[in-house]
This record gives sequence, C-alpha cells and structure tokens, in this order.
Amino acid sequence: MFFCHSPKKNYFVKFISEPLPVESNLELYLHDTLNAEIAVGNIESANDVMDWITWSYMYRRLVQNPNYYNLEGKTGQHINDHLSELVEKTIEDLEKSK
Repeated sequence: MFFCHSPKKNYFVKFISEPLPVESNLELYLHDTLNAEIAVGNIESANDVMDWITWSYMYRRLVQNPNYYNLEGKTGQHINDHLSELVEKTIEDLEKSK
C-alpha cells in the first residue's frame, strides 16, 4: 500500500514500476581511483589506463547516455577522444601532485 497526494500518484507509480538508469560517477573520483591502481601496480602507462577504463561501468554508460557525460556523439571516435582527454588531464594532475 502506498499513500501520497493524488496529483503525484501517477508519478510515484511510474517511478516505482519503471527502473531508472544509474549513471557512473567514476569521472568524479578518477584521480583517487587511478592513484590506487597505480600504487598497487595494476596501471603503469596511459595505455594501461585506457585498457582499464574500457572495463568500467562508465565506459558502458558512455554509449548509452552520451549527453550525461558531455560527449558530442556516440561514435567510437567521440568516445575515444573523450576518454583520451580525460585520461591525459587526470595523469597530468596526478603528476603535478606527485
């Protein structure tokens, strides 16, 4: 049983009955995550980062919802450019912070 204000009923029924996609927040925590992966030796180069990130949930969601991740398109080139820029910036930031 569910109690709510009548005008909101349809909204809540839809909200409960239809799943919402969950997006990745990896970009927000990429510095910490990569730092940890580098520290344990799982990542040794930018190519390793690119390989590693393709196994992430974020990579799967990039294609499904490119607007959420500020991609200009969903082609392989758009995704590659976005990830390359993200990885380069993150590595630069990590190098600056030593």
